[in-house]
Amino acid sequence: MVPKVSFARWLRATSEHYLMVAAQQKMAAKYGVTPPPRPRGAEVFWLRVYVPAYRAVPWPVRSAIMRRMPGSHRMTWTKTQRPARPTQLPVHSNSPGGLMPITIGSPRGEAGVDSLYNTEEKLFDDIRANPGEKAFVFIHSVPFEGSVSLVNLLTSTRLVRKGFDVSIILYGPGVLLASRHRGYPTVGTEGFPGNLAGNRQIETLLKEGATIYACRFAMGALYGFREEDLIDGVKAFNPLDVLDSALTAWRAGAFQLNTWTV
Repeated sequence: MVPKVSFARWLRATSEHYLMVAAQQKMAAKYGVTPPPRPRGAEVFWLRVYVPAYRAVPWPVRSAIMRRMPGSHRMTWTKTQRPARPTQLPVHSNSPGGLMPITIGSPRGEAGVDSLYNTEEKLFDDIRANPGEKAFVFIHSVPFEGSVSLVNLLTSTRLVRKGFDVSIILYGPGVLLASRHRGYPTVGTEGFPGNLAGNRQIETLLKEGATIYACRFAMGALYGFREEDLIDGVKAFNPLDVLDSALTAWRAGAFQLNTWTV
């Protein structure tokens, strides 16, 4: 059964509908697009008589009439109804409308005590290398312009500790990871915390048995980087060896990790 609607509500809904149709016709005429169908029957009255008359009425009169009609637009806050603004919660100031109070509060975590996740859960098996299994890590990445290079070195360290025979191929800008002359104000001095994290990780990898190669083409043609500038233990090799090391890994069925960033 269709509920009955008061005349005032019907009038409001119908007038809103035809005001919208009239606006669509106006926009269609302005931009040269296909207009809505021509009015028929009762639509002629609403679009040809009511809309022009509505637009001709001064705004103060229109506003007064609308305030007297039923609808959610009439809802206002009184002094007793206005909800109190929470004073114990912080406030965001970057919302489009200005300040927006946070409506959900939660206790803050304590540094070194609380954890956001279950750090003990692990879904995959802890894979260990079988005897003789190899891993090749290819790094063509600009050091210090992101975390990729350091993450790859840390991953390489995990591979070594899982028992893989690890080879790391530094080529392109990746050769800069192996500079032994990094530091400020003196060589080997950290200019900021973590400045030499890459150097330290390469030294750890070499100490734990990884083999690290650096491409001579990238060293000389790109950076004027001498072999004596390499961290002790890093091996310079022919640029043709970049591809052949990848083919060696492929033939050996080795695990490969490739990262290419510029």
